[in-house]
Amino acid sequence: MTIGIKTNILDHIGSSVDHIFLSIPKILNRIKPKKQIDPVTYEREIDFYFEHGITENPINLFQLNDMAPSCRKLSEKPFKDGSRELYTFKSHFQVLNPLVRDRYHFHENNQNSYFVRWTHGSKTPRKTILCLHGYMLGAPNQAEKMFSVKRLYQKGLDVVLFISPFHWKRAPVNKLDRGIFLQPDDVVMTCEAVSHTMTDLNTTFNILNDMGVKEIGIIGASMGAYNASLFSCLTDRISFAAMIVPALDYSKPFGPDSVHFDFPVNTRFREKMNTIWTLHSPLNFYPKIDKDKLIFIASKGDQLCLSENVYRILKKWDWPQHFFLTGGHWLIFNNQKRGQLWYKFLEDMGFWPDSAS
Repeated sequence: MTIGIKTNILDHIGSSVDHIFLSIPKILNRIKPKKQIDPVTYEREIDFYFEHGITENPINLFQLNDMAPSCRKLSEKPFKDGSRELYTFKSHFQVLNPLVRDRYHFHENNQNSYFVRWTHGSKTPRKTILCLHGYMLGAPNQAEKMFSVKRLYQKGLDVVLFISPFHWKRAPVNKLDRGIFLQPDDVVMTCEAVSHTMTDLNTTFNILNDMGVKEIGIIGASMGAYNASLFSCLTDRISFAAMIVPALDYSKPFGPDSVHFDFPVNTRFREKMNTIWTLHSPLNFYPKIDKDKLIFIASKGDQLCLSENVYRILKKWDWPQHFFLTGGHWLIFNNQKRGQLWYKFLEDMGFWPDSAS
């Protein structure tokens, strides 16, 4: 069997595992109570972005400033020779669309932002890796394993985990609402959630800068890679951005076209929904950092974060460093290579290992 044929078979197996995972939300959606949506009100909410020129200039969706609000340390636990600290601050995000403001802010847990910091406690702050978790993830213990925090720490780096809106401590009280960051049947809420993510992520940078941390690189996985690539288009302050099995366009497999509404949806209305659903995609922008400071590590058979979208952004961004591994989103057959590529990239960026002191 030739290497090419064997690779294709393994990619297909990885894709098959993804399809199994994709079937779970489809089953859950059948038993989950359907959302009551008034089509007239919903279309009016969507039209806000068209009427205010945001669809023509999507950069206006985001609200970044140099404000560093006071933050509070909620807990501190020993970690190696340092500590793991949990911080919170009041989010200053303002919902852009006034028609959904009350609905968005109904979820009080989401109004506070959080980040976890694994730190050596040095007088001179260490170079820092800021991790962006995936969809429905974000628990620190889980992230500690996913991002191999112990290894990064042992090399002399500090590590931070940013908690995205509607995740972990920010999740809605009602468990049936836990996945509301991505709502293909409510594209306006998702649009505001992505904007909220960028605001709070930028504020986290401001707070870390105030703490004396000046060199911060970001790594994101899946949805976290979507956020990492988008953030790299909004600021040049990051030392680098690494995108692992990156989501770059949420249209497939769970875009508005996959939703069955209880009211007629004509072609024009559906096109407007899809426009808002993709308004914040990194594919609409260009990075503010040099392409040599970017890396994409994707999977050829990925059915959640399609490799075709990775090729699209690579072409648009003038082919930054990239690698395609064998398998799917969950099952990767040369997963060890992913770690090797990531650590090599850190070395190239001056973060690994000697300059991490």
